[in-house]
Amino acid sequence: MVLIAKLLFLALTAAATPIFRRDVVTVENDITQKIGPQLTTLNNDVRGYPASGSSGAHAIHGDFETLVTIVDSTIRDIKSTGSFGTVSGTTILANIQELLPTFLDILVEIGLQEPSWALVQGGRELVLSDLHSLNTAMDNFMNAITAAEPFLLKAGSLAVKVQLDGGFITAIAAYST
Repeated sequence: MVLIAKLLFLALTAAATPIFRRDVVTVENDITQKIGPQLTTLNNDVRGYPASGSSGAHAIHGDFETLVTIVDSTIRDIKSTGSFGTVSGTTILANIQELLPTFLDILVEIGLQEPSWALVQGGRELVLSDLHSLNTAMDNFMNAITAAEPFLLKAGSLAVKVQLDGGFITAIAAYST
């Protein structure tokens, strides 16, 4: 009887597992429908600062926090999906590469805005903290992407990671002096 119960438990567990498993479409949607629009929001808010004043500063901080949350959720979906096939891996990499110019523009612009953030009490520290949080999230994201990509696409995801790392290094340096 115990053996039957154990077998039944294993069978039910195996049958339920696909319900919790994410698929490649989920990851693609995370990138194009969640990360992409949030990057656009952050980009617009960053470009509107310092003219937007303290409400703009609060919006930018909120945008950073939201983006980190979305990226962390996407990482969980990537890990749940497992390995990508060549076609889906190519699509996902292309989606990320499409967002890269906006991402790098944000990092350049926020770096150039350091003098304006220095005028806000605690502004430099807040942006530096936001940059560090997003940098960590994006490193983890690109590591998850690289791990899931097929061998032939790993170099492309590593190239994106290097570009992002360079953008973060420059932006963070502006607030670290």
